[in-house]
Amino acid sequence: MSHYSTFLIASSSAIVREGLKALLQSEADLYWVGDATSGDDLLARSRDVRMDLLLLDLDLLDEAARGTSSGSAQAMLTRLRRDAPDSKVVVLADAWNDTRIVAALRAGVQGVIVRRSSASEIKDALRAAQSGSLVLNPSATDLLMQQLQPQAEQLSARELEVLRALARGLPNKLIAQELYISEHTVKFHIRSILDKLNAANRTEAVRIGLERGLISI
Repeated sequence: MSHYSTFLIASSSAIVREGLKALLQSEADLYWVGDATSGDDLLARSRDVRMDLLLLDLDLLDEAARGTSSGSAQAMLTRLRRDAPDSKVVVLADAWNDTRIVAALRAGVQGVIVRRSSASEIKDALRAAQSGSLVLNPSATDLLMQQLQPQAEQLSARELEVLRALARGLPNKLIAQELYISEHTVKFHIRSILDKLNAANRTEAVRIGLERGLISI
């Protein structure tokens, strides 16, 4: 008897559920064990149904966060990890620039697909998740990795101005004159930039800023 992975589909959309089921049921190594149509339904099924893979529509998490008894999206993912610790979660997002993807990855999901994913991309993501790997669309990887860098988003507008001045090779005195601030304030901003970018010195901070697209020259 060949090995197969059981999967459950969680989405409030009947079109999504039926479409994914039709796509995957023909695969010999994937076995459908049911659907969940709400947050409460999913949590109940995660305790009662053995599932190797969970295809979770992020829209369902949003609905759970809007006041159902399931609680917030983060709380639901935490409960899923507790109730079904061996299940691999693959989430369905609107597009690769969907801001919810980063939060899902940080919560420990094993895979991401988007509504425009091809059949082969969906199947590859599921099998990769089951094997312990994470497959992302190559064109979206850089964008997602930038968003996963928590420090990159924390530079203030003033810190970005100072970083751009550092990229031009300006000393502290000229930066202070250009931005109409004191040299002491310039030093404070540089220290903050180094800490946030985890950079050892000004040169490395500029390099990191360029690599992350925070500044350009």
